[in-house]
Formats: sequence, C-alpha cells, structure tokens
Amino acid sequence: MTERGSTKRGLTECGLSASGSTRQGLTHDGAAKRGATRLGSTPDGRNPEPFSLYVHIPYCVSKCPYCDFNSHVAARIPEEEYTQALLRELRHYSETEAWASRPVKTVFFGGGTPSTFQGGSIGAVLDQTRNLFGFDEPTEITLEANPGVVDAGRFRDYRSCGVNRISIGAQTFDPELLRFLGRVHSADETRQALSGICEAGFDNFSLDLIYGIPGQTVDGVSRDLAQALVYEPPHLSAYNLTIEEGTPFHARYRQGLLRPLDEEVEIEMAGRIQGTLEDAGLERYEISNYASPGLESRHNLNYWDGGDYLGIGAGAHSYHRRQEDPLGERWQNERLPTGYMRLASGAGHAVTERERPELRQAMAECLFTGLRMIGGVSVLRFERRFGTRPEGAFPDVADWLSGGLLVEDDQRLRFGRQGLLLANELFVRLV
Repeated sequence: MTERGSTKRGLTECGLSASGSTRQGLTHDGAAKRGATRLGSTPDGRNPEPFSLYVHIPYCVSKCPYCDFNSHVAARIPEEEYTQALLRELRHYSETEAWASRPVKTVFFGGGTPSTFQGGSIGAVLDQTRNLFGFDEPTEITLEANPGVVDAGRFRDYRSCGVNRISIGAQTFDPELLRFLGRVHSADETRQALSGICEAGFDNFSLDLIYGIPGQTVDGVSRDLAQALVYEPPHLSAYNLTIEEGTPFHARYRQGLLRPLDEEVEIEMAGRIQGTLEDAGLERYEISNYASPGLESRHNLNYWDGGDYLGIGAGAHSYHRRQEDPLGERWQNERLPTGYMRLASGAGHAVTERERPELRQAMAECLFTGLRMIGGVSVLRFERRFGTRPEGAFPDVADWLSGGLLVEDDQRLRFGRQGLLLANELFVRLV
C-alpha cells in the first residue's frame, strides 16, 4: 500500500511518513496494547470494528530522485475534479458490505503532497466521511505537508476543517543535503512551516528526518536532531535512505555515480538517533518511529497490527479481512490520476488489481509488520489466526530466538537489541 506503513518512501523502513496520534482526548494505554484484540464478528462474519481511512493525493511540485511513491508533477493540479472523485469513491464504499455501518477511527492524507490542496477540499472529504461512516471518537486525522508549499494560513484552514495532526517532511536541515535529495524547500522554510504549525494551534505533529544520505556524517545527524527538537515534536520518524529501483538515484547508483554510506556508519547514526530522542523523552515504539508516551501513531499502528484499512485515491491500496478468515483480501486503485478520476467518476471505484494472499505470505506479513513494533507480535493471536506458532511456520524464528535476535516474553515475540539492527536483513528471510 502506498499508504504509510506499507510501502517504502525510498527508505528501508516501510512506514513511510510518521503518524503520531493526536493529543486531544487520546487514551494513554501504550502502543503494544492498542489494537490487541478484535471485537466479535456479526452473525454473517462481517467485521464490525472501526477501520482506518487512507486518502492519497498524488500531486507534487517536483519529484524527488529517491522517491518511488505514486506521485505526479502536473502543470495544473485538478483539485476540484480529483476531490469529486474521492467523494464518489467514499459514497461507493459506504454502500458495500465490507465497510457499511463501520465508523472510521483514523484518517491519513498522504501523497504526493496533500498540502497542495486547499482546506476546503480536505474538509469536503472529511465531511463526506463523517456523514457516510461516522467517526470513532477521538479520531486521529493526519495530513502530510511539505515545507515551502504551505503557510500558516493554510495550516489554520486545515485545523478549521477537522485535521488535528500534521506530518511535516523536513528530511534534513542541511542545505547541501536538501539539494542532493532534490527537495524544493530550504531549511528556513522548514522552520517557518514548523512555526506555522504551532501558530495554527496544532499541539501534535510529526516530523520526518532521513539519515544515511551520501555525504552525511554522524555529527550532521546530531545537528539535524538538535534543530528538530527545538520545536519539541511529540512524534519523530527517522528513515534510513535506500536506493529504490526505478528511481533516478538507482540509475546513478548503477552508473557508479552514487555510493551509499558504509553500513557501520549507518548503524552508528541509528544509535545516535535512538539515544538522542530517548534522552528527549521520545520513546522508540517502532523501528523508525519515536513518540511521547501515549502519542504513538494510531493510523500506522493499525497497519502494523493487521487491521482493516480503506484506501481511496490514485494508486491507493486497501485491506479487508473477515473475522474467521486468516488471509483477507487486498486491492489497488488505478495509479494514474487521470485514469483514476475517470474510473471513480463512472463506476464509483477505481480498483484495477485484487489479491488474496497465500497462507505462507499472510503469515510472513503478519510477522514482518508486527515485528516492526518494539512491542512485537502476540504469539497467541498468531496461533489463533494461523493454527501454528511463528517458529512452526518459519524455522528461522527458532534460530533467531536461540541466538538472541528475537526475545519472547509475556506471550509476545519481539526483536532483541541486535535483532533491531539486523531487522531488514531478517525480514528478507521471511519472504
């Protein structure tokens, strides 16, 4: 899913942009406990639980050379037409068995650059969602924004229409590295955006940083962290840059024009990040994500915990699983915005691909997403869902346990310290 938590933003961690949960009315029961159980099914097997909604807005001012997300640069952004297609899609799904009569617990506007849209368009989507599904209060409603394409007035508009959390893509405060990454904003524009978020009354927001950038140093990472922490973000994501196939960075890498940092340097950077953020009161609750206690991302936790999510917009992915079905079903929308708008405006949806995973694939994904969380995977839930313990399905898990890469306590399976450092390498062996 191009949604946050399921695909990579040119980064090893699939958690894309961070989502911290909102302060207003949030319970403080901790990341590992949230979503630990499912409600009972209805007599016909439908899932009555609240679900997460992802809204993809694919337009960008420019395409970053490391980005493999479904994003598009357009001379004219067809905001009104695209918004109408989103509203049509919401109407369609409100009348389907899988989603009817189920409230929405989180909303995430991702992209692309959602902050290219006016507050009125964002508000129209939220009003339609409230009218058709209802909100499971308190609802976390997040919008991604890029510095340089949004001002304090726009942030106030977003807050007025119902957005209660902003995710800002700073990436780095180093001017040279911003240019290397192809970012169109400056460090000063990031600072202005962060000030604008606070001025607009957002008391919760998330800030994204990238590390492992060629030319970056460990001390440079420390300087980025210091500048970010000036604004006391309740949530911060730190993603390790990777080179994704099909991107300009990958072409330069194949030509020998781009050389990644040594792994030892990246490990040192990761250690510096964790130590600095934990000293600042931000707890690591997922491989790439840190938050003040109780302010973990409810939207991304739903992905990692295997919950249902509906994706609308160009290229958006969805997932739905009936209570007694261990596999579930995924589907994806048409990726091109023009094709998406044409299909959604006509049929009410724009689905072009559907997939029902094989059993082994579903088990691997359950472990992959669950082990991203520092709290790990519930062994009992895994066994109830699939009829076997994790090591019964994947013999490597037993080896990782005996070697200390994995730890089991309180019926939960989680990475140990060394396992977290090797997580990406271990994940590959699950698939």
